[in-house]
Amino acid sequence: MAREWSVEEVASRIQHTNVSPDATLSDVKKLVEEAVRYGFDAVVVNPIWAKHAKDLARGTGVKVAVAFNFPDGGSTTLAKVVEVRNMLAYGVEEIDFMINTSYLKSGMLDEFRADLEAIVEAAEGMVVKAILETAILTPEEIATAARIAEEVGVHYIKNSTGWGKGGPATPEIIRYMRSLVSPKVRIKASGGIRDFKRAVELLEAGADLLGTSRGVQIIESAKQGIHERSEDTTPY
Repeated sequence: MAREWSVEEVASRIQHTNVSPDATLSDVKKLVEEAVRYGFDAVVVNPIWAKHAKDLARGTGVKVAVAFNFPDGGSTTLAKVVEVRNMLAYGVEEIDFMINTSYLKSGMLDEFRADLEAIVEAAEGMVVKAILETAILTPEEIATAARIAEEVGVHYIKNSTGWGKGGPATPEIIRYMRSLVSPKVRIKASGGIRDFKRAVELLEAGADLLGTSRGVQIIESAKQGIHERSEDTTPY
């Protein structure tokens, strides 16, 4: 028998996201205010807003996560390490980063592993979420990336950036990802999560967190008993 998910429980799993290239400081302030009001787990912002978001969220219980090497995954390892250290200095609690799919698809697994290891080491215990961008990987590549991510100490694996070639989160891909790693590695679902029904489906499939820019709409519609699918096409 499926469990009942309360609106508050679902809200507490949402990482309220605005990583748009045209996001302004006013947008970041609104993001944090909404996260506090609705009881969201965290806000996710671009690196330039990390310090501002931390200042705004201080004392509220809302965490700050930063999306970097995003969404193409093409930065060098050194550039990633410097950015992780920068975020660490700002007091950011979590980082979401795109893996180097080019290394993975080239069969350069030693380089792929070294890249992940360097990020985890630079984070010094800060929560690290590796975005696998499953829509552009084969099932075998997803399995390889997940295995190496767990071996080097990544805390979460995530299915999509929600941008570019990143596909939407589906229960099927979340269940598959959950099957690939041990319980100590958690799962974040992102991409196309725009209604309460889909949010619950993803949590039931094994997601621990939900990354979405539609958190307010999801929770408000749930409170009003409106669970139909949104036709909004905003990414992430």
